[in-house]
Amino acid sequence: MIKKMKWLREPEDYKITEKCIEVTTMPHTDLWQRTYYHFRNDNAPVLQMETDDIFFSFMVKTDFTNSHHRFDQCGIVMYLDSENWLKASVEYENEKFQHLGSVVTNHGDSDWATTAISTDVKQMWYRLSRREDDYCIECSYDGKNFLK
Repeated sequence: MIKKMKWLREPEDYKITEKCIEVTTMPHTDLWQRTYYHFRNDNAPVLQMETDDIFFSFMVKTDFTNSHHRFDQCGIVMYLDSENWLKASVEYENEKFQHLGSVVTNHGDSDWATTAISTDVKQMWYRLSRREDDYCIECSYDGKNFLK
């Protein structure tokens, strides 16, 4: 399966094995479009696999133990183009909390949904599912009990 994946903006620092994909991104890389923050970024590395399937699900376990700087984030993305994509991630804010969130970008406008979680959390499971034109992102602390 990993052999079918392709880079969009290949990062300088990554390692891929049969069991693990480890990516270290450069500072100031992100996926974000037109909001009241007045900045746009479409420069984050994305490792993805193309599919025409209209029904699928996949799970990913992320580890962000080394996130220590504001805006460090780790998660998943489904990327169509710079104006249409969605992502879910944990983003480090400070020593007291971090953000578990999702961003949906449709026709070039991003919308962010977030909730604060403890900085003790260092791993997150995600399950992304497609059912025709509908998508669902779920998260789990243990890989068994998923929350929408």
